[in-house]
Amino acid sequence: MAVTTTTNEIEQARTMLAKGENKKASRLLTDVAIACRDAEQAREIKLIAEEGLAGAGMFGKSQWKEVIRLAGLRGA
Repeated sequence: MAVTTTTNEIEQARTMLAKGENKKASRLLTDVAIACRDAEQAREIKLIAEEGLAGAGMFGKSQWKEVIRLAGLRGA
C-alpha cells in the first residue's frame, strides 16, 4: 500500500467519523491498520480510533479497541 493511499484513507476515515459514520470509519481504519507499516501513520490511526472509542456506544467499543490493538502492533 502506497504512503499516499494510506494517508488518503486515514483522512477519509477521519471525515467519516466526523460525519457520524462510525462503523464505516472503524472498518476502513481496521484495513488501513493491517496494511500499515509506518509508525507515524499507526500513531495517527490510533489517535483517530481513540476518538472513535470515546464517542462509541456500548456495542461499538470493540471495533475501536481492535483498531487500537492493530495500530499498537504497527508501532503506535
